[in-house]
Amino acid sequence: MTTTTSQPVRAGAVVALEQTAPAALSDNDKIRRLPWAFGHIATNSVFCQLTVFGPVFILFLTQLGLDKAQIGLLLALFPLAGIVAPLVASPVARIGYKRTFVVLWGARKAITACLLFTPWISSQYGPDATLRFVALVLATFALCRAIAETGMYPWMREFVPDSVRGRFAAADNILGTLFGFLAVTLAGYVIARNSNLDGYMLLIAIGVIFGLIAVAAATRIPGGAPLPPEAGRGVDRHAMAATLTDPAFRRFLAGLGLMTLAVVPLNAFLPLFAIERIGLPQAQVIFLQGAVLVGGLLSSYLWGWAADHRGSRPVMLAGVISAATMPLIWLTVPELGAASFVLALTAAFITGASLPAWAIGSSRFLFMDVVPSASTPQYMAVFYAWIGITGATGAILAGRILEGVQGASAQRVLGGVDAYTLLFAASTILALGSFAVLRQAKGSPRCRTE
Repeated sequence: MTTTTSQPVRAGAVVALEQTAPAALSDNDKIRRLPWAFGHIATNSVFCQLTVFGPVFILFLTQLGLDKAQIGLLLALFPLAGIVAPLVASPVARIGYKRTFVVLWGARKAITACLLFTPWISSQYGPDATLRFVALVLATFALCRAIAETGMYPWMREFVPDSVRGRFAAADNILGTLFGFLAVTLAGYVIARNSNLDGYMLLIAIGVIFGLIAVAAATRIPGGAPLPPEAGRGVDRHAMAATLTDPAFRRFLAGLGLMTLAVVPLNAFLPLFAIERIGLPQAQVIFLQGAVLVGGLLSSYLWGWAADHRGSRPVMLAGVISAATMPLIWLTVPELGAASFVLALTAAFITGASLPAWAIGSSRFLFMDVVPSASTPQYMAVFYAWIGITGATGAILAGRILEGVQGASAQRVLGGVDAYTLLFAASTILALGSFAVLRQAKGSPRCRTE
């Protein structure tokens, strides 16, 4: 269950959680229960876009007076928390994937609601205290999210039949983008009329409500029961270290790491690029995210169909090539011109239409061709920790590059090349490196023998 269109993978009362392993469901039974997962995906997408993952949050941090280096550090907290995955994989398996996910997914909604105190903190204690407060909220949120998603990946392997995995990923993207588009449209309307902190507080409050509905829907998804004690003991550090002896998994992680370094900075700082380089107002910048989501909505099913019928690897590689091309397209959008907004909308639409290929293709390739089903918990814990490390590195480096290259002395050293050109060129190079690695990727023999 993804949270954005560029990613491989995504509280009311916590009730009816499985206490013991239920009877195995058939694929048809699982498919009949998928609407609950789709309901979770749709409402969680609204939560993400209106709170800490969409362009609204980047603009909110800018409104608080934070510079790009500080924003990069705050954004790095989300992926950086992923390094706890190998440490918590065993207790999460014993407690139960579903129980862990639902409880912590709900807890993070309450934590997000703490951001509603930000204006009061800012007025009473000043910018330094505000930065520390926001950092504390985000760090706690990120830790809950990381532990919850450590349980979510093995659980998703269980409740999604392999026969529809590509189409499920496509439906995930379609619902996420459709409801994300509606959320972004609302955000643009609100910010256009109230661009001070009150507007952002209203959006965060609405997002939290939808987040609670998402948690309630998750309680109805089947599976995710605690593993027996003997199986839980197999999810230990030795088992996770052993995953790195699998050459197919190592190659996939290498390509994934380069791709994450390429995409995370571009996605994180694109709203600021649209404001500072293109010259668009905040409301129009939020509508750019709407164009991204519309592009994903129209293309996701086709990418999912292609992954199920033509194979994961070609779709995954198409996504990598798209990621290498997108920064160059954005750099051609003119600054402060009459057509700037229209061209930026076009670039955003193309971005949204092409990048789901990576999310859908890489997700299906990972589950179907790389990760043996019997070893899902340990493989996915290492996978999650790795995307955390590379995602945090990308966010921190991008923030420092954007902040450090703005000075006149840095401009002279670089011959007038601005920070965004440097960052976007690096994104293209890293994506091309990922393509060079993943074009040689092959499925694991252990998957083929299961």
